[in-house]
Amino acid sequence: MTHMMTRPPVPAGALRTTAGACAATAFAAFALSDLAHPGYDPVAEPVSRYVNGAHGWLVTLGIAALSLAVAAVAALAGRGRVPLAWAAAGAAVAAVFPADPPGRWEAPSPSDSVHGAAAWTALILLCAAAHVVTRSLRRSTGVPLRALRACAAASTTGLVLFAVCLADRMALTHSAPLGLAERLLLAAVLAWLALAAGALREAAR
Repeated sequence: MTHMMTRPPVPAGALRTTAGACAATAFAAFALSDLAHPGYDPVAEPVSRYVNGAHGWLVTLGIAALSLAVAAVAALAGRGRVPLAWAAAGAAVAAVFPADPPGRWEAPSPSDSVHGAAAWTALILLCAAAHVVTRSLRRSTGVPLRALRACAAASTTGLVLFAVCLADRMALTHSAPLGLAERLLLAAVLAWLALAAGALREAAR
């Protein structure tokens, strides 16, 4: 009987390229959205609020690109694949359902509620998976393990800071730098995705 090797449906090199390109696209889209909406305050307002501006499509593009980057890393991963896949799905839902305009914390729309729940689910799962995947690479050679650990730790720290700022904006002093906290979290997450894609590809060789 001839043994047939099963090839993955998508080559690992293509998945690595997809993850890196989508992470870079998401970063660029979010940065351009900040520049294209000078009337908004990026320190105070989350990225998703910008979807209501004149160039709101940049936000949708960025979130969709983030979802694709996570999905590509999930396809490369062994351990951590399931939470990454669910994180990608959550980000996709967040891209479909837009957030409300700034200043509507007291009475969010159904779309905003779905967006918030999906985005938070995606971010929590992604941050948790970052630690699982990074730990699974600790015995691999030729991977930037120190950088992966730093980005995973920064992601978790950013998530906690984002949660504290959100609680303040919703119920306490209403002055916490929510937008800045989210942007730091997104930067750490996107950096981890780009590094993880390369590391997982290298470890599979």
